[in-house]
Amino acid sequence: MKKLLSCIFSFMLSLSFSALFVLIGLQLSVFNNRLILDQINESGYYYEVQKELDNSASAILEDAGMPTELLSGVITLERVYLDGRNYMEEALAGEPAAPDTKKLTTVLKQNIDKYLKSNSIERTEEFDTGIDALISSIGQEYERVIQFRFIRYLGEYKIYYRNILIKAFPMILCLAVFLSVLLIRMHRYRHRGIRYITYALTASSCSIAIFSCYLLISKVSNGIVASPDYYKRFITGYFKGNLQVFLYLSGFGILLSIFLIILTGYLKKRYFD
Repeated sequence: MKKLLSCIFSFMLSLSFSALFVLIGLQLSVFNNRLILDQINESGYYYEVQKELDNSASAILEDAGMPTELLSGVITLERVYLDGRNYMEEALAGEPAAPDTKKLTTVLKQNIDKYLKSNSIERTEEFDTGIDALISSIGQEYERVIQFRFIRYLGEYKIYYRNILIKAFPMILCLAVFLSVLLIRMHRYRHRGIRYITYALTASSCSIAIFSCYLLISKVSNGIVASPDYYKRFITGYFKGNLQVFLYLSGFGILLSIFLIILTGYLKKRYFD
């Protein structure tokens, strides 16, 4: 009977360890701001966004009969990076996020004013209204492309997850501690109780490691559909980075299991020598 109860409690403990690993893993991977921002940099996101913005803004100017040289110093990689980074950080913090277009529109307006003056182009109220609409159109396009909805959604989900983590983690941790103490108390010799804890920890760690390895080896991330291409590059890299975090966690669990095995052997030798 004691052996059956020990197996049941060990199984429950294994589920508790798995839940703890998942909660910690999600916090360190899916909702880890540093991992997200680093992956955005590695995917070449800002460079691709700058190219897309330059092309779309050039098309807007050409449609209006204006030279594309007016974009000189307007949509720079540095500006895209700073505005994009600020937007990402605000969105991940769950704050209302929108790129600042004031500097961009100011520089563009100055370039247009210089162009009109140097070419002695007469300006009327109607003409200026059209110029303002042109500048506004480029500003709106800049704002649209800079925004990354996936990041905004992550920021929103992160708030919900944090509330779940605050409530669930202590409860599951207390359950794991309770089951561990119970297993040790159930047996006359402590090493026998620790052995069942080792079974639980090894099972949960190996399960997470096997599942993560399977997803990495099977290249499930290659099937992700996203457009444009730099979105897909980011999401694919982000997915792989998340799995690597879970592999590190499972590796830590396996190391802890090895320590418990050594401890079990030491206690067993101590009791029976």
